[in-house]
Amino acid sequence: MKKYINILIICLVTLMIDCNGEKKDGSVKDKTNTAPFIKSIVLTPDNPTQGSRITMRIDAGDKEGDKIDYHVIWYLNDEKIGEGFEFYLDEAKRGDQIYADITPSDGKLDGETIRTTTATIGNTPPKIMSSRIAPDTVLTSTGDLTVYGQGFDPDGDIITWLCYWTLNFSERISDSSTTINLKNLGIKKGSHITAELYASDGDTVSTPNLIEIDVVNGHPMLRTDVDSVPYSADSINFPVPIIDPDNDEMAFELLEAPLGLRIDKKNGTVSGKVTMTEPFKIMVRATDTDGAYLDARFILTPPQTP
Repeated sequence: MKKYINILIICLVTLMIDCNGEKKDGSVKDKTNTAPFIKSIVLTPDNPTQGSRITMRIDAGDKEGDKIDYHVIWYLNDEKIGEGFEFYLDEAKRGDQIYADITPSDGKLDGETIRTTTATIGNTPPKIMSSRIAPDTVLTSTGDLTVYGQGFDPDGDIITWLCYWTLNFSERISDSSTTINLKNLGIKKGSHITAELYASDGDTVSTPNLIEIDVVNGHPMLRTDVDSVPYSADSINFPVPIIDPDNDEMAFELLEAPLGLRIDKKNGTVSGKVTMTEPFKIMVRATDTDGAYLDARFILTPPQTP
């Protein structure tokens, strides 16, 4: 009888152990679940601006290794503005404050809701929409060169403009105004000018807008305006007042002239004799080494007779 009692006690103990979660192989069944927890949250970027995207990096854990999902609520100046892991700050302004409440979940239990640090919306740099340079053709004879910009500031700040000029890719010009005078820079035909334009709101500057322009060949030009040239019929000697702004050599030719006149092809002196007693016109063409030319018309007038 005692033997049967011992067997019964053993069976009852075994049954009690099974009911308390022990498997037949001796391991304990895990019937409990714990909520996930957040270790740390970092907002990124840490200095958001209007129009930027703000998100976060979360370091969290779950003792059972369950997948963690997050419920995120964003607040701007303590007012709820949206949900989701990231948010675009289209409506935010400089000085606004933003933070988020994050609740982790493993699908069975929600963890403790954690609030992020508060980020302050910073200054937004101005933006350049377009730019241009004037004149759009630069010669060695060009005086002032000006760059113009169009832009806006998302924060509504007043924009001022500054420009850094570079000559021939290396020589920085010590003038940050939007207009420079080229007369004293020693530019030559083929010189390269870079304008690096910035818009400033007094706190930050925009990304630069680059404009590049080359000094091109200049056409021959009149040195002085000449209405009429007096002449002696039996001895005309008229150096035409044509120069080349790039100091290129020029070739001269007579396009229109009465018989008896000729022109020196190298120095442009018109000479010869005429029998005419009334004013007459001549036309001279001066061509530089790049093929640019000027056609100039002059009136030769005989001396007045008393």
